[in-house]
Amino acid sequence: MFKDLSIKTKLYLSFSTILAIILVLLTIAYNRFSSLSEANAWDRHTMDVIQAIDVLRNDLLQVQVEARGYYLTGSQARLDRAHKEMADLPESIAELQKLTVDNPVQVERFKKLEQMIAVWRDDVITSQLKLRQELGDKPGAADAMGRTPQLANTSASAIGEVYKFMNDATAEEKRLLAERSAASERLQETMRMILSGGGLVCVVLSLGVAWLLVRSLLAPLNNLTQAVHKIAAGDQSARAEVLSADELGDVTTEFNRMAQAIQDNLADQLAATNTLRTKVDSLLGVVSKAASGDLTGKIEVHGDDAIGKLANGLDRMFENLRALLNNVQKAGIQVTTSATEIAASAKQQEATGIEQAQTSVEVLSTTKEISANTSQLLKTMEEATAVADYTTNATADAQNNLRRMDSTMQHMVSATDSINAKLAALSEKASNINSVLLTITKVADQTNILSLNAAIEAEKAGEAGRGFSVVATEIRRLADQTSVSTWDIEQMLKEMQSAVSASVMGMDKFSEEIRRSVGEVRQVTDQLSGVMDQVQKLAPQFDVVLQGMQSQAVGAEQITATMMQLNDATQQTVESLKSTSEAVHQLQYAAGDLQTSVANFAVAV
Repeated sequence: MFKDLSIKTKLYLSFSTILAIILVLLTIAYNRFSSLSEANAWDRHTMDVIQAIDVLRNDLLQVQVEARGYYLTGSQARLDRAHKEMADLPESIAELQKLTVDNPVQVERFKKLEQMIAVWRDDVITSQLKLRQELGDKPGAADAMGRTPQLANTSASAIGEVYKFMNDATAEEKRLLAERSAASERLQETMRMILSGGGLVCVVLSLGVAWLLVRSLLAPLNNLTQAVHKIAAGDQSARAEVLSADELGDVTTEFNRMAQAIQDNLADQLAATNTLRTKVDSLLGVVSKAASGDLTGKIEVHGDDAIGKLANGLDRMFENLRALLNNVQKAGIQVTTSATEIAASAKQQEATGIEQAQTSVEVLSTTKEISANTSQLLKTMEEATAVADYTTNATADAQNNLRRMDSTMQHMVSATDSINAKLAALSEKASNINSVLLTITKVADQTNILSLNAAIEAEKAGEAGRGFSVVATEIRRLADQTSVSTWDIEQMLKEMQSAVSASVMGMDKFSEEIRRSVGEVRQVTDQLSGVMDQVQKLAPQFDVVLQGMQSQAVGAEQITATMMQLNDATQQTVESLKSTSEAVHQLQYAAGDLQTSVANFAVAV
């Protein structure tokens, strides 16, 4: 029953019991002490009575001494002192009667003593003092007083009875004193025994109460400590036995509940850790393949927790990367195709320009020859007609070639505009990739911070959080790998953007050169048209060639100058076509580099 009490009740009950015993001992000791004090007071009272008897005896002796002195000397001073001492006797007797008022026997005895002293005083002392006063200063008065029968016999007999009576009273008081001293000693002995026995009982009871308290407190504590040691040693199923219904029993019950909760939490954490490890391993597999360039991996992790959100983010990132790379691959293929077409067109234009240059050289030679042989024009009119026809046909062919060149250059301008638009779209998509990479970097940083916080919480949890600390470390390493991969992708995108920017600049320059060449070709076409018109006008004028030789010579000189200008323009056109061909080759190289960079990534078709 004692073990089912609360600790507060146990303490109150134990200390109340000890306090009750101490109070009982104090009450008994106080009563005994009061009795002992009362006995001591009676002892002092007895001593006071004996002292008062001695005072009365001394007063009687003083009366006798002063009276006898007066008998011998007849001195008035002795007489006064004798009367004074006799006057003190009633007061001493009254003091004795007052002190012995509690003892009727002594009261009666001191009343008789008062009567005896009164008789002695009146019959002996007072009568003898009168007799001595009557004798006065007569010679032999002292001897006469000594021979008086009152002083010789009666006096001694009366005072002897008084002293005997006083001795009896003193003996009675001493007897009472002895009895009271014996009673006081018995009280003291009883008090010592009570104090000793009570102290021993108090000590034994205190030891018993202490033993009960220690047993009721230490047994549950030792049981609880053993359970704690078992749990600390790794035995999560260890439980403490509830030995009492007090606060320690409640603590033990709560401890068992806490241990069960910890075991359940550890089991839940182990299951969550295994699930998390599975998810992380799945993510690591996909990320590792992505790090090596294989973006065909599928993320199978889903959920609303941090890993699920990270998996969703990575899935979206991979989808965006796959779409981006598909677009980049398509754009690279298209750029390569366009560059090939431009290169073919440029080569064709270059061949046409060379042919046109050769034709222009021939035309120039012909016109020079015409100028030089103006004097022979009449003789060679038929040859001139043939040459004119040939010149007309060649000019028509050159005009047709120039028109085809113009159409080809217009196609090249459209192609370069298309390439510029696609490169701009590619640059914009690369910028979008940069924003996605920035988001991935932020997610990786947040993941790193979350893993660091998780590691801190795991360290706070101690042994219980060691497994979660490993998971947090793996997540932080995954975040670091994600940051590194993101940085690599960002660097590749920067290189791709640089290549695209260079391509855009080259294409802008190429477009400008093509536009300028188109203008020059159109100018040459117009000039050839004029030449063709002039040549066609030569046929009807052959009849009046002779009349217009001078004007023909001037026209021949103009044709020569024009052909020289046409030759210069043709040479410039050839140089422009070479520059265009070089730019197209550079564009092909850039497109090849772009395809090579993108080919490192494997995406699902």
